[in-house]
Amino acid sequence: MCASRESGPLHRSTGCCETRTVLVVDDDPDLTALAGAYLGRIDDVSVRTATDANDALARVDETVDCVVSDYEMPAMDGLALLDAVDAAHPDVDLVLFTGAAEDGLAERARERGAAFVRKGVSTGGFDDLVAAVEDALDD
Repeated sequence: MCASRESGPLHRSTGCCETRTVLVVDDDPDLTALAGAYLGRIDDVSVRTATDANDALARVDETVDCVVSDYEMPAMDGLALLDAVDAAHPDVDLVLFTGAAEDGLAERARERGAAFVRKGVSTGGFDDLVAAVEDALDD
């Protein structure tokens, strides 16, 4: 689930440097924009955003390398979204980025092979998100 796509045939290349694509999914457009801004600072990373799980599923394709999802969203929660992404695209890296305090949520995410990052009230959570995405993409 966290396999790197760097050498895969579906990985996009832009000349000498490969561009990896991260899809950020959160029902709060301000948080998607903020997460996208932080992740956009990673070298050779392109960021896409979606504000609901159904839109995200429609946008996940062979050029998406990592999906970052909130947990609490209407219609489908983040774990269900990550399960659906994994079923259709098992090589896509997964990160659950949430402020939810549900017991066992981190363990449930990790059981699925997803990294778990807690949203913080400061920028620390976003710095942790950047580190988790970099780790996932470098695996």
